[in-house]
Amino acid sequence: MEQKAFTAYWHYHPEVELTYITKGRGLRFVGDDVSTFEEGDFIWVSPNVPHQWVSSKEVEEVEAYVIQIDQERLMQIPELKSIFKPFQQSGSGLNFTSVETSLKQLSISLFTTQNNTPQFLILLDLLHHLSQKKGKLIPMMKNSTQQIVGNERLDIIHRFIFENYQQQIELDTLSTKVNMTKTSFCRWFKQAKGISFITYLHQFRIEQACHLLKNTRLSKSQIAYEVGFDSISQFNRTFKKIKGVSPSGFSKNISLS
Repeated sequence: MEQKAFTAYWHYHPEVELTYITKGRGLRFVGDDVSTFEEGDFIWVSPNVPHQWVSSKEVEEVEAYVIQIDQERLMQIPELKSIFKPFQQSGSGLNFTSVETSLKQLSISLFTTQNNTPQFLILLDLLHHLSQKKGKLIPMMKNSTQQIVGNERLDIIHRFIFENYQQQIELDTLSTKVNMTKTSFCRWFKQAKGISFITYLHQFRIEQACHLLKNTRLSKSQIAYEVGFDSISQFNRTFKKIKGVSPSGFSKNISLS
């Protein structure tokens, strides 16, 4: 698909979904995981895991190839069971971003091939190659009830955070957006996501900071305020807590890779 931006839509379905980003950047939500995405992102989302991609506000256009695979039906063919076996314990999904470009090009060829039989063979070839790779695990959701409740609320919350994370977010304002009191909102969010809203907001802001550290020359203090932190000390402390390394250490790892 090619459009101005991803449409905010928090959803899930029984099919496996494989998404390859060829243009654009922003944030992706897969289960409880919040991460940045950019060109080259290649993600396997497990069945019935809620997910959503949200484009950065400054991005003019996004381009992505999305494949939905009926894993259960294909596994009814005995010869194909071995292909899917490595994916069975895949948590919320797998990140194959680091695999070679040739594998990503296979996903594009699925859309450019018109005949159904060659498409199916290309799909099997892609799945076979990915089954031999070790994708980075996207952790299992802490609370499975998220699959069946709160989808519309979470869609509103994700969009609100994305549009307002650079400034102070008041819980009273956000809870009103989803027609709840502040107390009931905090209780519901913790039950749905397994973490508090403040922790989730911090994860969101830190992922944005990682994106800026990788793609801009802004100073650490500029980035801290750009993503909504009140002080550089709070930013450094929160960054290390979430990423296990300081912002400076994160930047150093980028330069070495």
